Amino acid sequence: MFKHIHRFVIGTTLLALWTAGASAGVLRIGQRSSLEQAGQILQRSDFDDFGAGFHFPGSAFARGGIQYTSAENLVVGAGSGLSIGQRRAVMSNEYWSPISASIASEVPYTLFGFDAAVTQGTVDLIVATNLGSYRFDGIALHDGARSLDFLGFQATGGEYFTGFELRSMGEGYLAGITNVALGRTGTALPEPGGMALFLLGGGMLALAGIARRRAAR
Repeated sequence: MFKHIHRFVIGTTLLALWTAGASAGVLRIGQRSSLEQAGQILQRSDFDDFGAGFHFPGSAFARGGIQYTSAENLVVGAGSGLSIGQRRAVMSNEYWSPISASIASEVPYTLFGFDAAVTQGTVDLIVATNLGSYRFDGIALHDGARSLDFLGFQATGGEYFTGFELRSMGEGYLAGITNVALGRTGTALPEPGGMALFLLGGGMLALAGIARRRAAR
């Protein structure tokens, strides 16, 4: 009888561990309204205060919970001659590609989104979390003169965002972003590693309790 219970507890624990790990990931959200409804937005930021023309806010420029770490941060505004900044001032990279940034980890943000444009071509986006990275390649965007496109994401299964990299097709293809949002989903989920330790400990306690009851008989 004890062997059957022992196998059941271990099997149940391993299944729960596998399920916790398998549920982790990053989901793409197509509309800003859907991102807003998925939880609470805690940080909002843009670059409208820079105004028209070109601006260089310096390396490792921080705003709204994000530190921009591109080779040379460049804010492009109206009147610059580039389409991406005609409607709104956008963060870009003087070296054309990529736009790189890290996301503050003081709050484990599970919601992330921004508006983006590229002068021409497509872009590739790499989203980094505490557990890995996710690629979204060949994303088509407007050129910024007509409109910008929203890109939104939700981290699940204990993952949270730590950074991102937006790549255009290289020199001659300049991307820019604005209206950046960071937030949390309604329910904070434990990381898979923490869940694993919790379930393993629970399984061992269950086995110890069974052993004590058998010894008392």
